[in-house]
Amino acid sequence: MREHWVEAEHLREPRGGEDFWTVDTTAHPLLDPAFPEHPSRLRRFLRGFYERIRRDDEAYRRAVAAQIHPPGAPSDWASDSRRLAEILQEADAYVREIVNLLPSAAEAHARPAECVTACDDLRDLLTFVVTHPDRRVRFEAQRKLYLMRLFLQIDQSRHIQDGPRHKAFFEELLQQGLWRHARQVHEVEIGYNIDATGQAIEYSLRPSEGQQTWTFHSIFLERDGIPIDILYHACRFKRTVNPVTYEIVDGRRRVLERKRWGEMRRQSSGSIVSKMIRKGINNPDEITDIIGAMFIVHDDDALDDLLRLLDGILGTTITWRNVVDTLGGAGHSAQLDVHSGRGYRVFKGDVDILYPDPVPYRFPVEIQIYTLEGFLRTVCGAHDANHLALKLRQFLYGLVPRLFPKAIYGGDWLKTE
Repeated sequence: MREHWVEAEHLREPRGGEDFWTVDTTAHPLLDPAFPEHPSRLRRFLRGFYERIRRDDEAYRRAVAAQIHPPGAPSDWASDSRRLAEILQEADAYVREIVNLLPSAAEAHARPAECVTACDDLRDLLTFVVTHPDRRVRFEAQRKLYLMRLFLQIDQSRHIQDGPRHKAFFEELLQQGLWRHARQVHEVEIGYNIDATGQAIEYSLRPSEGQQTWTFHSIFLERDGIPIDILYHACRFKRTVNPVTYEIVDGRRRVLERKRWGEMRRQSSGSIVSKMIRKGINNPDEITDIIGAMFIVHDDDALDDLLRLLDGILGTTITWRNVVDTLGGAGHSAQLDVHSGRGYRVFKGDVDILYPDPVPYRFPVEIQIYTLEGFLRTVCGAHDANHLALKLRQFLYGLVPRLFPKAIYGGDWLKTE
């Protein structure tokens, strides 16, 4: 687990005092370790499905084809079985990556059984779910089966398939509306540290000894009489994003990119699957940050200027949804995720961009805008708003208890120290 520059106190359990091992699996019933014992129609339906394909090869071929092709479409057994095996291997790679992110003392405890990871056949996997004498093996096979379903759902989502096209369209809007009005591009190095109160960030254009540093490639532009210095901007498609990690370069603390989900396909769905499980989302089309954009500006006034410019470019004034604005002070923290740190400052929300198809339609983009001080809080390991600490809390207390439930793995093996 990558904990560089995250102080242990910031990996606290979620606010509210609730037991993080107590999770709601309503949206993802196959992640419920008690699912096989529930007297539900869904359980009976799954058992009946297994009985139909158990000894009938033709029924099994049709069942596999139904996972990959629309009804009535031609299929090829060799190709279909290979495709399903690839998805099952993707599920294994995802679990391996999750285990690798755990605290080192917990990794061995969470590694799945070899018989499950070696199984790339849907029928054999269902046999483990239904008949294996070991409860943990039954659950891990059940989990792998469900992860297979999620990965297939994501691959077959039109919302996600169109993601690169939507991202390119959004970036072209920014190019025409903002970046072609650039007057100057320059590099700005900021030195920063947390202040004596532990609540705010002190920063300077002249980094001093002992400060962390961040280098911005700033763009100064002017449009419609509004001059603005945009310190940073990025647009990303959720299947290709690389998270950041913290390293020491030339004796100074800098932030570098490190690829996560490295064992998975180039267009990885790992982060989407994690969000669906953690947030209780069972339809990938409901995820509104498949396309995301981030901007960093100097201060609140510059943030307001940027919003005015974006309105003229995107026509977003009345289309903002799910707005979170914590720049007004601590009283706005109730809008934040339960895992968010105190003192997190951002303006963000979803906007719906009209796409010019023969029949125009809208697609969502999550836009985040930080002031310089607010952003530096997220990359300061001593601050409670540190972004890496947030991600680790989401992972440890939001995702892990759902993939490694207490009823199967126990509750005393997950240690952050």
